[in-house]
Amino acid sequence: MLSVVTSLALFALAGAISTVPVSITIMILLSPAPRRGALPFLIGSVAGSIVVVGLSAVGLQFLPGRPTLRQDELLAQIGLVVGVLLIGYAIYLFWHRSQTDSAVVGKLQTKFQSARPWEFVVLGLGLNLRPKAILLAVAAGAVISVREPTLFVGAVLVLAYAVVTQSAVVVPIAVWLRSPERAEVPLTAIYAWMERNGRMLAAIATLAIGVFIVGYTLLQL
Repeated sequence: MLSVVTSLALFALAGAISTVPVSITIMILLSPAPRRGALPFLIGSVAGSIVVVGLSAVGLQFLPGRPTLRQDELLAQIGLVVGVLLIGYAIYLFWHRSQTDSAVVGKLQTKFQSARPWEFVVLGLGLNLRPKAILLAVAAGAVISVREPTLFVGAVLVLAYAVVTQSAVVVPIAVWLRSPERAEVPLTAIYAWMERNGRMLAAIATLAIGVFIVGYTLLQL
């Protein structure tokens, strides 16, 4: 069966593959006042993941009528459900090549000029409430809950998931903090490339991860 670490890594990777967070992050870094929004947005994004996964892990432990299946069986069921849903989401992306994400990002761009730091924190928190993000975070919390780890181990797993799933936010900001001037050109190029190809890349990667999760889980049954 899928191990806890493998499951969390795959769920976090699937969560990181999204055009909206990386586009918003780069847009903030390329704005006239990036320092006002970059770190607050990063804090909100990571904190949001920690809260959703942590609450899921804790809440599921006290869920009435909790399933009595063996841990491996529960992990397999979670993996199959998430894998199938990721495949369905990837198919949706292939068949609906709309510009919804770009439209949302474009509307936000006009608000960054006057936004306050706390508004960037709220934006980062809010991105964790998208359907895909909630699905993966709840699934990650369920995987952690199934193994019933110690408080310290559980906290480490939650934090690790949050950092990896928010890597599309963490990495650009880390690169920018190291050298803001040198980061401007590559960030601009990445943003332009994401506008053209980001949705298709997300669909292909999500499909690959979903198929891998389903296939690997079935082979281990």
